[in-house]
Amino acid sequence: METREAWLLSAIAGLQPIFEDSGHTIPEGIRVSVGFPKGGKGGKYRRIGECWPRSSCGDATGSIFVSPEIEEPTIVLATLTHELVHAVDDCQNGHKAPFKRIATSVGLEGKMTATHAGERLNAQLVELAESLGTYPHSLLTPPDPKKRPGSRLLKCSCSACGYTERVTRQWLDTGAPICPCNSESMVET
Repeated sequence: METREAWLLSAIAGLQPIFEDSGHTIPEGIRVSVGFPKGGKGGKYRRIGECWPRSSCGDATGSIFVSPEIEEPTIVLATLTHELVHAVDDCQNGHKAPFKRIATSVGLEGKMTATHAGERLNAQLVELAESLGTYPHSLLTPPDPKKRPGSRLLKCSCSACGYTERVTRQWLDTGAPICPCNSESMVET
């Protein structure tokens, strides 16, 4: 596969029999892409997938996003399966009972807001991942929003009295500042 999206579309085709065996049909023409789900970058409630209902798209086609923060193919496929359950339900019931019925019937387990593949489904996903080949994606780790770049100001001090001042590289290259206490040239420290 050349692109992640092509891989994910092939994955949807590969997941169709799993849904059909449980009595459900994946809607036609779902768009799937890799991107940060709304509100999904870091934070306490980090999302790794998201499905948008058909009514949210101008051409009545549902859209699924899989986080670029995951690269393990079977986890990507389990996330895609979870989001396809939303697509089957057209996002009408959140993670309530109708969603749960579909999710458990295809082999998802655990808390419905954070499902994982059960043993049988996981085996099917491993087989599907092998048939799809390498997932053409490399882990994307967003920068920590709490980490700010350091100051561009450089510290200069007077060797005689210890007075310090901060200046930009431009002004330091033009000429070192002069200490106001004893009129000596300051040096970068």
